[in-house]
Amino acid sequence: MFRTLIAAATVYAYGHPAFDGYRPAVLDKPLQGFSSEVNDATHDGKRAFGTRDDARAMHDLTVHIARVDAQLRAAK
Repeated sequence: MFRTLIAAATVYAYGHPAFDGYRPAVLDKPLQGFSSEVNDATHDGKRAFGTRDDARAMHDLTVHIARVDAQLRAAK
């Protein structure tokens, strides 16, 4: 497991633009593509967690508003 993680991290790192001169020409496009896909996945993951947090907050707010509304109706 740990070796696989190290290998994937190495492949990802070699796709970074800083290693342009060190990559073999044959692996240039695949390594850049892999690095780009990982970057896109991390951005999408952050966006998904943000959306989840927003939806959760809106649900909590809706529940709170319903409670306040019920209390106001009971007070009348």
